[in-house]
Amino acid sequence: MASIYYFSKKKKKNKSILKQVTYALKQRRSLERVLRNYRAMEAMAAAKPVIKVAALCGSLREGSYNRGLLRYAMELTKEEIDGIQIDYIDISPLPMLNTDLEVNGKYPPVVEAFRQRILAADSILFASPEYNYSVTGPLKNAIDWASRSPNVFANKAAAIVSVAGSLGGARAQYHYRQIGVYLDLHFINKPEFFLNAYESPAKFDSDGNLIDPASKKRMKKVLLALQAFTLQLRGCNFNLSTTSEFPRQIGRLSEEGHALTPCTEGSLAPPFPASTRYKLGRTSETYDWYDLETCNNERSVLSQFQNENFSLKNKRYTPNVRERMYKFGLVASWVFFLIVIMLNNWVNSIEDACCKRNVFGRSLDLWVAHS
Repeated sequence: MASIYYFSKKKKKNKSILKQVTYALKQRRSLERVLRNYRAMEAMAAAKPVIKVAALCGSLREGSYNRGLLRYAMELTKEEIDGIQIDYIDISPLPMLNTDLEVNGKYPPVVEAFRQRILAADSILFASPEYNYSVTGPLKNAIDWASRSPNVFANKAAAIVSVAGSLGGARAQYHYRQIGVYLDLHFINKPEFFLNAYESPAKFDSDGNLIDPASKKRMKKVLLALQAFTLQLRGCNFNLSTTSEFPRQIGRLSEEGHALTPCTEGSLAPPFPASTRYKLGRTSETYDWYDLETCNNERSVLSQFQNENFSLKNKRYTPNVRERMYKFGLVASWVFFLIVIMLNNWVNSIEDACCKRNVFGRSLDLWVAHS
């Protein structure tokens, strides 16, 4: 008995030691995973290419609120957001568009300098109020000069923010987007930024500087989305939102680490031609953006979901699940159709039998009556 007790006690002790070792190994694996993620994030931050953003303001007023938005955007790129350089371009010196000023395909020096700065930018950030339900004259004039042949706006990413009255410049924004279609400017769709300057609490101080905390957060999201979309248009396979505030990317770095190929500024691919279709996930804060942004093109996106199983709401799906569901639905519909036909024939046969019995019974009654 003593030996049995000794061996059982030793066995329990070994089990407890095994549990401790297993727990220690799990802790070590989790720590190694965290370290790998941290190193990957450091590598991504170090390899993040710098994009150049040309900022244009549609108001020439000295204390313009829209210019205040651009000033805050420039502060963000210097203090909180890495990888963006904003070049504010003053459009007030530009003359009114007059094709007589074009001589032998050359433009006035001030116009040529403006066009060269737009051409050197990777993306455009517009800030404009709303004049008469539409765009402002100064910014439209600048757009017209830049769109003269060759169009220096072509194949660039763009974002627009606005400060105005009641609707915050929403109507003007959609007119700018219509203009961008012809110019081959690719605007981000989300997040949108409309700001009513006259709502409480105060959005700007007396000098036109942005002071509203909520508006500052929204402005930061616009810049992050513009940065990510610009790199995507340039063909850079770089996942920015893993280090940003986009919530669905938190904790996914280890899953996507093998798919990431950080690029440097020198490895940026040339812009897509004007005829290229928009890529999947071209907007931020949408399902396809979060899940497909690490892919370079539509082909790799499709192959990703055709060759691998993927989970959705804690269930496991295979790539041919849609085909199986289609076949099942087709068979079920045919079975239902046959059941309806059989029930219809059965009801008709019962009705015919009842009619015959009634006729026979009626004739029998007549025979009995005449007899």
